[in-house]
Amino acid sequence: MVMYQKQHTITSSSALCALLIGGGSSTIYCSAFAYSSSATLQRSRILPSHHPQQLSEHHLYHSSSPSTAPSSIRKFIPCRSLHSTTLNNMSSSSSSSSSSSTNTLVTVQQAIEAHNENNDSSSTKNKKNVFIDGSWHMPVGPTPRNGRSEYISGPRIPGAHYFDIDDIAPPSNPKNLPHMKPSPKMFAAAMDRMGITPDDTLYVYGTEGCGFYHRAYWTLSSCGYHIPERVKLVQGSLDEWRECGGTLEYGDLAGDDDQQRGNNDRRLFRMCELDWEDASPKYACWKEDGNDSVVDMEQVLAVVKETTQGGASSDTIIVDARSSGRFHGTAPEPRPGLRGGHMPGSINLPFPSLLDSNDPTKFRPMDEVRDIFVKAGIQPLEEGGSKNNASSRKKVICSCGSGVTAAALAVGLEECGLRKKEDIYIYDGSWIEWGGDEDTPIVTD
Repeated sequence: MVMYQKQHTITSSSALCALLIGGGSSTIYCSAFAYSSSATLQRSRILPSHHPQQLSEHHLYHSSSPSTAPSSIRKFIPCRSLHSTTLNNMSSSSSSSSSSSTNTLVTVQQAIEAHNENNDSSSTKNKKNVFIDGSWHMPVGPTPRNGRSEYISGPRIPGAHYFDIDDIAPPSNPKNLPHMKPSPKMFAAAMDRMGITPDDTLYVYGTEGCGFYHRAYWTLSSCGYHIPERVKLVQGSLDEWRECGGTLEYGDLAGDDDQQRGNNDRRLFRMCELDWEDASPKYACWKEDGNDSVVDMEQVLAVVKETTQGGASSDTIIVDARSSGRFHGTAPEPRPGLRGGHMPGSINLPFPSLLDSNDPTKFRPMDEVRDIFVKAGIQPLEEGGSKNNASSRKKVICSCGSGVTAAALAVGLEECGLRKKEDIYIYDGSWIEWGGDEDTPIVTD
């Protein structure tokens, strides 16, 4: 049974919330990429053809689970805008979105307004604001959280879908690497199943304490189904959504168990059920190559070779989102069988440093994010100069444990304005592939 709850009280402070929200035009980068056989990463622009205190990784992995109190006794708390400290937090959240390079970061209040537009009879019927729970959690510890299970049990934003990065991914690969980027055909089939069209605007959110939902956002914005400006990343949790008057949906969705498929909620599906390889989706991705924003091990090896041999330097920087201990090999990897250390020539930027220390569903203000990248070694670009100059190393490869938290670096790097989308890649295999291969070079300095 699904229940809806909504706060109906409207106060003058709620209006004040709206006044704190900034806005602006969006910058759109529509690119298709072609890799050369060398380490140099080349791209050619195309246009869509069919449509226009740091927080530790350990803390994020083991964040406490949502309240298990019955939905019937949960109560709404008035919007915290009444409290001066929360006004500061909201101002910070607004600053993060309004000063971002692309304006794809949106506040909770902006997301609530977009959700309400779906009920507006004057809105365009064939253009929807679609909400997507992109939550994912590191599967470690005695009681790991599971994003799909939490979505099924609620709370959820009414009508929201769940983007399962483990399921909407290649079903098999030679190294059994998890949550790799889906092919254009697989992605289009998933969008078809969800009833999402290229004209819809997507709002990707994470549940309380989830600092890993950037991967779902990155996948949705990089597969070439939507132009990037139509994919938004909500800055703030469901708690803030509720406290600012947003509607939430409670109660289990029927039929995720294989025995209950007859009563299945259409929002629940597995790609293996869709026969997607033989299907013809209503809309196709306008990028024919699904690997435009990712690199593989051979390409990373070539960059490492250019960087470390004979004093030559690549025009590409490799940045690693793992913790300092894992990067230097002094802390164990959470996945058994992996070597510790890092790729020669790479730099370390633990992804929690980019996130709000009080709420990992928010970035820090973008000027702070930019400073963090610069201090880590990713300098603003300068025209001219040799490749040995850090300020002329244009391209950035983001890596992490398995390709999830690298997305936080990729999104932050673009949003703070240091690099454009077409110059940012994710090493999809990341440390699971690199650290699990006996022949890859590793250093621990």
